[in-house]
This record gives sequence, structure tokens and C-alpha cells, in this order.
Amino acid sequence: MSVYRAANVRLSEAVRPELADVCLPGPDESVLGEYARMRPQLGAFHAFDKAHIVMLAEEALLPREDAAAMLRVLRTLESQSGGAMAARAATAEHMHSGEALLTQALGGEIAGKMHLGRSSGDLLTVSFRYTLREKLLRIAGQLNALRRVVHDLAAQHVNTVIPGSTHLQHAQPDTFGHYLLAWASAFDRDAERLRQYYVRLNLSPAGAAILNGSEFALNRERVGGLLGFDGLALNTRDAVWGRDIEIEAHTLTMLLAGNFNRLAEDLMLWSSPEFGLVECADGFCGTSSIMPQKKNPNALECLKGMVAVCTGHLVSTVMVHKNPSTVPVFEWVRSMSDAWRGYDEMASALPLMTAVLKTLNVRKERMRERAGAFWATATDLAAAIVRHADVPWRAAHQITGITVRLALDAGLSPSQINTALVDQAARAHFGRDIQLPADVLASAMDPAASVGRHKLPGGPAPERVREALVMHETALAEDERWLAATLMRQQQAQAALERGIDALLAF
Repeated sequence: MSVYRAANVRLSEAVRPELADVCLPGPDESVLGEYARMRPQLGAFHAFDKAHIVMLAEEALLPREDAAAMLRVLRTLESQSGGAMAARAATAEHMHSGEALLTQALGGEIAGKMHLGRSSGDLLTVSFRYTLREKLLRIAGQLNALRRVVHDLAAQHVNTVIPGSTHLQHAQPDTFGHYLLAWASAFDRDAERLRQYYVRLNLSPAGAAILNGSEFALNRERVGGLLGFDGLALNTRDAVWGRDIEIEAHTLTMLLAGNFNRLAEDLMLWSSPEFGLVECADGFCGTSSIMPQKKNPNALECLKGMVAVCTGHLVSTVMVHKNPSTVPVFEWVRSMSDAWRGYDEMASALPLMTAVLKTLNVRKERMRERAGAFWATATDLAAAIVRHADVPWRAAHQITGITVRLALDAGLSPSQINTALVDQAARAHFGRDIQLPADVLASAMDPAASVGRHKLPGGPAPERVREALVMHETALAEDERWLAATLMRQQQAQAALERGIDALLAF
């Protein structure tokens, strides 16, 4: 930090290496690897430096010739091998790397003017929002791709009957298409949360400095616009010290990871030989170094682990920011790396989940067989008794329960029961037969027919699943349009920044 933290200014000695290696302003490579020394934020610092210089010159707070000289240096860095980010990383100055490079090229008389009205505070908060925004939009696109595959797979399996379960016990027949649309609903909510969060995230803290802003007449709106922000994080104290924005970043990935964790849990269970309902493609599996017969669903195991990672990042960030509102600084700097790691891991997990589903082997016949094997249509039998025997629901429920018990005692499968057994159960319950027609009994016990009868909105009947697919497709299309428009606005902001630089360089 030699730009402003030099020996014999306020402090009598330079930073000692023991401190620099772990704290200024983040742990070194041995601790954080690629996330050390604010590397993910260097692009944000570079863009902020350019936008701030343009604004200072436009507002006559910086001589135009000095602004042009600084911007030429920054443009030259961009054209060099490795680009400006490599040059910035080499300085070890992190958020102040731009000033360091300009001081080296132009001297302190010119370069020392660029920090007017700024602080490490708004440098950091701008860089957080700017960097996270890019990562957020990346995973939004990847989530859309996952949703597309879920929709396509659901459309293929509108009529694929599967066993539904609760408490890990057979419950009611379902369809694989209806099951998948449950995850489509969850992923729709994830996409909605990303969009809502983006509105809060994409507000500019530039010009807020560290607490009260600046007495100089900075044009905060101009800098924010050049950086692609949609408005201002207005209150200068909250813009720098409000931490719910950073905590919320982790809640989004934790909730998203939790959703596809549960999907991965199901698929992993269903891929076991005991279930045998689905099978992952070999390329997403491993084997054993001692047991040659093994086919282990490694991809699903990796996906399941994401929720633990994201929860850890959330908890650590909450703990960093539990202190008085303006205390955590270097803890805050360190915790930023959790956001970059969490979002980058999510950016790997989403394509993996998408690829697993796209190549999933769905065993339709096995699903159909299992759907009717363990009394999953018992509720349908009770409903049939209500309709055809004119008895209360609770009585029908009890008669059905007795029927199941009698069948199990007799070693009968669901497909083997007859009306005589149902009458025996009815006599046991209230002393008389109900004479359920044989065709009604057969229909009640048929898993496919059961699915077709569940026609309430959102239910598994094929017509309802097709209606739901249209709704999910509409939501996805709107999210895809929003993402395309948002990325276009970002490109337009970048172009506006470069035009502002061109105008100054033409001076």
C-alpha cells in the first residue's frame, strides 16, 4: 500500500511482511489462491478509475489535460500483454493499483489528483457490486439453461407414471413430468429471487466515500451510469456500510443449492439398484478401486455438497458483520472472497446439473411397475367407496385400511384384490357389504388412471401438466428477455465509458 501508506507519513515504519502476507487487504495466495489480493475485483477497480477520472474532468474538478494523460496510460495498459489486470496485480496495491500505476508513469503531481472525493470505502463497495453483478448474471443464464432442460424432460414424461412417496414410503402415483415441474417451480422462484436481488444490487455507491461522501461536487449519477448501475445507493453511510446486500448474496446461492441438492438426493436414491428408476450417464459416474462392479453417481454427490459450501459462506459472512456497523473492515475484505468462491462454484454446479438431466436414463417401465406395487392407489380406492357406496370419507378410509391389511395377511398384491375382500373389510368396519363394482375397483387400483383423475390446478393429470408447462415456459421466456436486455444495458454502459474517454483524449 505504498501509494498512501508510506513510512514516516503518519506511521513510522513500512508494513511488515508478516502483516502483508495475511491481511493487506486479503490473505496471500497460500490461503486463497486465485481469490487472493482482490484479483476478482481488479476489473471493477479499473472501470471505476476510468469512470471517476472522466467525471472529474467533465465536472472541472480535474484539468482535462491531466485526465487525458491518465486515461492514455490506462488505455496503454489495456493493450499490453496480459492486459491491465495483470499490470494491476503486479503492483500488489489492490484497490489502489490504478493510482500506483499512474504514479509510476506520470508522477505524483498528476496521479495524486485521481483519488479526489473517493475512499477505500466506495472503491470496495463499488467493486463488490460490480463484480458480483457479473457473476450473478452468469448464473442467471445458467439457471435459465437448467430450467429449459427441466421443461424439455418434463414434456417428454407427461404420461410416465412413477411412485410418489412420503416418509420414504409409497404414497400416491405421480408422473415424472409432474415431479419435474415441482423443480421447475422451485427454479422459477430462484430466478425471481435473482432478478429481485439484481435491482437492489445494481445501485452505485460511487461517491459515498467512507461515510459522508465528499464536499467536492462529484457527479455520482454520471459515474454510476458509466459503470452500468441503474441508480444510486443513496444514503452515503448505508452505501458503504450496509451489509445486508452481501449477506443476501449468499442466501440466493444457498437456496438455489438447496433446491438442486434435493433433486440430486432424489436422483441418487432412485439410481440405486433397490430403486432402479433412473441411471446417470457413465461419464458422470465413477467406480471403485477395489470393487469393479461399482457405478457411483459422482456428479450427484458433488452437487449435493454445494448446499454445505453455500451455507458455510453465508454463516461466515453473517458472523463477520455481527459487529458494530462501522467496525468490520479487514474482516469484510476477507469475507468478500467467499462471495467470489460461492458464485464461481455455483457457475460450475449449474451446468453439471443441466448435463446430468440432459443425459439421464429414465426407466419408464420400472417406474410404472413400482407405481402400482405397494398400495399407492389406496386413497383412490377410498375415494371410489365414497362415490359408489355413499359412505363418509372416514369410513371409506378405514375400510380401505382394513382391505390393505387383509390383503397383506393373505399375501395378495394390489392387482390381486377383489370386491369380496373389500366387502369383508366393510363388514369388519360397520357390519355390512358395500358391493363395489369390479370395474370401479380395477380403475381405482390403476396407477395411470389415478394420475388422470387428479385434475385440480397444479395436479399430475396430463392436461394439467401441459397447462403448467406453458406457464413455466412463459416465465422462462420473460427471464431470458430480461437477461438479454440487462446484458445489453451493461454493454451500452461500457461503450458510453469508452466514448467519454475518447472525448477527453481528443482534447
